[in-house]
Amino acid sequence: MQKFLLLFIIALFFTNCKKNEFSITNIKESSPKYPTLIYEFPLLNGSEEIANKINREIANELLDINLNDKYKSIFENIWATENKPMSRLSFLNYKINTLNQNLYSVTFYSEGCGAYCEEFNISYNYNLQNGNELTLDTILTSKGKDDLIKILSVKKRKKIEDYIFHLENEEATIEDKKIINESIRLYKDCLTRLPYKTLDYIDFKIKKDSIILESGRCSNHAMRALDDLGNYSYALHISDIETYLNEYGLNTLTNQN
Repeated sequence: MQKFLLLFIIALFFTNCKKNEFSITNIKESSPKYPTLIYEFPLLNGSEEIANKINREIANELLDINLNDKYKSIFENIWATENKPMSRLSFLNYKINTLNQNLYSVTFYSEGCGAYCEEFNISYNYNLQNGNELTLDTILTSKGKDDLIKILSVKKRKKIEDYIFHLENEEATIEDKKIINESIRLYKDCLTRLPYKTLDYIDFKIKKDSIILESGRCSNHAMRALDDLGNYSYALHISDIETYLNEYGLNTLTNQN
């Protein structure tokens, strides 16, 4: 009897452990109006309270849907229909950056349409121990944010100045030179907007041993053809930014086992 009870307790322990392991179920559907357009969403499974909280928050912001309500499709508010020929998002896919028992980081890729269509990506990061979203504000000290702004500004300035130097010394026809000069003016104007004033518009994703920060390009939609550099991405090893992290950020980012 005691042996049976012990085996039951052990089995129950491993069942509960398995239940709390986090995993992803991929929801994939095609647009009912434009079947070639594909929409995907990662449904987080695991600790029910935490997983449901995270799924609700992301779906509410990105898909404009309340997962507690009844719906035919999780994508019904963002794709085109007979009554709504213009889709809010033209497609949707994602990449899981990190998923373990402590952290969840996912980046979505899509295209939003209004007066014109523009591709974009947005990342979400969560502490799976409590279900709270991780932002740069929640993991950095005040001084750490200021120092990081300086670092990113220096990196962006160098990349732009190096590219301007390349353009100025590039051999080109008279017609091509006109376009090159327009690009140079675009980048020089971009330099006047440095340094960064805030981290609010920096996309942030967590990898196993680093964080990836990404800021938008120098050009607006109309000038995009002149902007070969595109978005600016910065990979920083966690060990290199430990002095910028507050206690919560340090414990969270260094505890990914």
